[in-house]
Amino acid sequence: MQQAMPERSTASNQYMDYLRVESAKAVKTSTLSKSVITATHLSKDAPNHGYVDQHVTEDAFLLSVQLKDYHGDLWVDGRNVVFPTSRRGNFTFYDYNRIWQADMKSAFDCLNFHIPRAAITSLEADLGPGRIETLDILPGADMDDATVRGIAEALLPAVNAPENASGIFVDHVCLALSVHLAVTYGGAKALAPVHTGGLAPWQLNRAMEMMDAHLSGDLPVAAIAQACGLSPAYFTRAFKQSTGFPPYRWMTRRRIDKAMALMRNTTFSLGEIAYTCGFSDQAHFTRVFSGITGLAPGQWKRRVHL
Repeated sequence: MQQAMPERSTASNQYMDYLRVESAKAVKTSTLSKSVITATHLSKDAPNHGYVDQHVTEDAFLLSVQLKDYHGDLWVDGRNVVFPTSRRGNFTFYDYNRIWQADMKSAFDCLNFHIPRAAITSLEADLGPGRIETLDILPGADMDDATVRGIAEALLPAVNAPENASGIFVDHVCLALSVHLAVTYGGAKALAPVHTGGLAPWQLNRAMEMMDAHLSGDLPVAAIAQACGLSPAYFTRAFKQSTGFPPYRWMTRRRIDKAMALMRNTTFSLGEIAYTCGFSDQAHFTRVFSGITGLAPGQWKRRVHL
């Protein structure tokens, strides 16, 4: 028999406070967007976490990617739902317009996405005629989806170190998730190919100027797309067609180019260069620089000045 439910929580669904997990880390998409997606990493090593608090009813979804096998009991709208073990790498999906409750029995480790419905429906103009009414995923179903799994794996390092997370990268990954959900489970058509040539010259110049001007900080994809008169989804595809890189990767390479110029032509310390080029600290700069060039910044600088 279902036990009495806890008092309704006023905590935000966005950061999964109702799950009662302390020290959860999170990143979110640009606040310029009308539909902010939040990704939160939650874990509990001990079993029998118990009943979660009542979530707030809202027009949004929860997508939970399991980083280890999980099992528990689930109720949706007061009715018990058969809930098989959710396997590592799979996801479960819930509509916050429905009342669901969980008794979390096993230890758990998951990456949870709070996805406003508007994040999905805002894609309708890009995905062709017809409305995306909902996503066709049963509550508690253990979904094996390689694309969702890959997106979670790509985003997890940013969630675990939000101080190092690039906002333009978070925007890119969460947009990819929204498009995939809309097409795979919402009945939408795949994104139409961008016309040959990608962005118009003025759009490409404007986008590059904006990103160059924000190398020391961060810049939302939504802001660049708006300046080009495009939706974020269309802009991202057109920019990649024009340059060969998605916006976040192009911006990362420009930061590295700027760092190289500073190492050649100034006496700035590596820490000063890291800050000037938009990295959170020298260690973050070193990781990104080494990943692109194969050399640590200090090694690269010594070779240049031989």
